[in-house]
Amino acid sequence: MLRAVVALIGMWLANPAPAADCAPFRKLLTGHAHRLFGLDAPIPMFIAQITQESGCRPGVTAWDNGRGLAQFMDGTTEQVARLYPDLGTPAPYSPAWAIPAMLRYNGWLHARVRGDTECDRWAAVLKSYNAGLGYVQRAQRRSHTPGVWFNATENINAGQGDKNFEYSRRYPRLILFKHQPLYAAWGATLCAGVAP
Repeated sequence: MLRAVVALIGMWLANPAPAADCAPFRKLLTGHAHRLFGLDAPIPMFIAQITQESGCRPGVTAWDNGRGLAQFMDGTTEQVARLYPDLGTPAPYSPAWAIPAMLRYNGWLHARVRGDTECDRWAAVLKSYNAGLGYVQRAQRRSHTPGVWFNATENINAGQGDKNFEYSRRYPRLILFKHQPLYAAWGATLCAGVAP
């Protein structure tokens, strides 16, 4: 029985959600993303991030207590609530709270990492979202090419355990190169032509 559950979890992680499962969140995500990042906001990347996080299931709680569409941990929920009190009472299971909170937090991270291109910078943002900003900033300080993410700074382990490092190193790749293409019709994509 346990093997069957592990196999199902593995299948979900490999292919968490078809694009149709995320369609109900398109309008909400697009509206908030355009307000925060402009009309060229990388909508496909943001919905790909939600796909990776929760499979577009707002009521899900992960084994590590990540909650809702954006899989906010309790500490991150509290941080976002302090940074953006205008979002109201934290409600990670509510798409109406989780989507703008995720976008705002991504923007906060974007202002704190480097990238020679928007592809590099958003990859650093995604790693920060998954692992924590401190790991990315330390890796960028140690890197000979701090603004280059793929095949460069992404390979610097700035203090994570091996298993966590490997997952968080793959996290931007899964979003940008596996899931994002599923949503290319939703808007501007990032990292076109990048072969990591």
